[in-house]
Amino acid sequence: MLKSARSSRTTLTEAAQQELRQAIIQGTYNPGSQLPTEGELGEILGVSRTVVREALRGLEEEGLIARRHGVGTFVRNRPILKNLNFNFGITEMIESAGLKSGTGHITIHEEAASEEIASQLNVPSGADLITIERVRTADSKPVVYSLDTFPKALVRGDEFDPTRLLKESLYQILQKEFGHVIEYGAAQILPANASTYIAEKLSIPKGSLLLYIVQTDYASGDKPILYSREYHLPDAFDFMIWRRGPTKPRTASASA
Repeated sequence: MLKSARSSRTTLTEAAQQELRQAIIQGTYNPGSQLPTEGELGEILGVSRTVVREALRGLEEEGLIARRHGVGTFVRNRPILKNLNFNFGITEMIESAGLKSGTGHITIHEEAASEEIASQLNVPSGADLITIERVRTADSKPVVYSLDTFPKALVRGDEFDPTRLLKESLYQILQKEFGHVIEYGAAQILPANASTYIAEKLSIPKGSLLLYIVQTDYASGDKPILYSREYHLPDAFDFMIWRRGPTKPRTASASA
């Protein structure tokens, strides 16, 4: 059920967009169904139609809804949508497709930073790290094998309980528990073949082609916080990137 957007500390547009996103994810509005009008949504959320319009525009860019001129706004029928313009978690991504998100495997490792990871997290080689290894499922089917690594110093020596990740995202825990707010991420998409170990975790043949996403997440001041490696089953996802342009060439001014 939608709640008022005015109780949030974020902007009204962001709060309205989040409320609508959660309503779609949680099944208040099912795939293919029509959303209430902008006026009706404004009354429910306690915001203006202008705010609702901007929130809907954001959800359309995320690929969650489709607006049909003169007809209305509809929740999209879609596979799992991985919109690389927006930095939200795998759980939310899976549930936004109307599927049940789960964790088939989770474990935590403490390790010393290799040169590669040290350079990504801007820590000395050999620094103490925590890595969370997970297999994410959609309707009980394994779809993502992931490794999320961050400096142990971020949790100030506290023991990190990985079972919390069954109910909360890593982003939420790092922010609420330890005060580390991630502002943006820089990602690469690469092809990869499943190793014996990853193939076993994803229940696929060894050597199967996967989409490999490598991402470093940053806090304010461009401080690297989290280094993630995700192996996605390519047939389970619809990857989307919004590209602007090309820009129009500049014309020479009359005084040039």
